[in-house]
Amino acid sequence: MSYTLSDDELQTLAMIPDKELAALAADLSLMPEAEIDRRALLEAIIPRLLSLARREGLPFSKYDAEDLGELPTAHREALAQAMGWRPDVRSMIRAGSKVYKVYRRDRINSQVPLLLPVLLPMLARCAREART
Repeated sequence: MSYTLSDDELQTLAMIPDKELAALAADLSLMPEAEIDRRALLEAIIPRLLSLARREGLPFSKYDAEDLGELPTAHREALAQAMGWRPDVRSMIRAGSKVYKVYRRDRINSQVPLLLPVLLPMLARCAREART
């Protein structure tokens, strides 16, 4: 699947340090180049994150409720469908909290739960585009 970030989305993600971006890529079995091309790496990360969501769900906590609620409905529904979850925020938080517990127990150094809130709008858009 091909995914393209908009310039506004890339600007939003500019605050992520390269070190954290590289660690997230490694979590998703991507090996970044020595010289990081942020756009290319992020455009590879988002579909991989969607694949992870399909396999395992996403680690959400109660603090992600507002971010989920701000997503366009069609995007939130597509993301929930990809995970086999109900699309309402409360159900997504409930299911995601179970995944979050696994991360806290088994994947304590993972960047996924830390960077998910900032990547969520792009990930949800990717899920929506994958459905069409």
